[in-house]
Amino acid sequence: MSLSKALRPILILFVAVNLLGITFYTNLASIGIDADVFLVGNLFVCAITVLSFWMLLRGMKAKTTSGFLSSVYSSFLIKLVISGLLVVAYAKLKGAAMNSPAIFSSLFLYLLYTFLEVRGLLALISKD
Repeated sequence: MSLSKALRPILILFVAVNLLGITFYTNLASIGIDADVFLVGNLFVCAITVLSFWMLLRGMKAKTTSGFLSSVYSSFLIKLVISGLLVVAYAKLKGAAMNSPAIFSSLFLYLLYTFLEVRGLLALISKD
């Protein structure tokens, strides 16, 4: 499998979520989800996933076990720290007006993106 085919599901999910978010913008508000926060969250989660994918792919090509483990741990920590910092910054900025359903929806997207990331990386490994 090529790199572009491995990344394609991640990018398709990004476009699909954005299209659905824009299409159902007013409906999201009626169920309590701030669509702006949700769409920005989708952008950040997709960007972090692509960065993590690149780091893990680089780690898979490492010559040593320590190089591989370093990329895996770095990828995990970067995703965790950036996601946590974004949620904390948003909570500090909005205070009591923070939209929890949008945050939890973004966390669900985080899980979907992580699943697609791991699946794509496993597909790249299985070609060898």
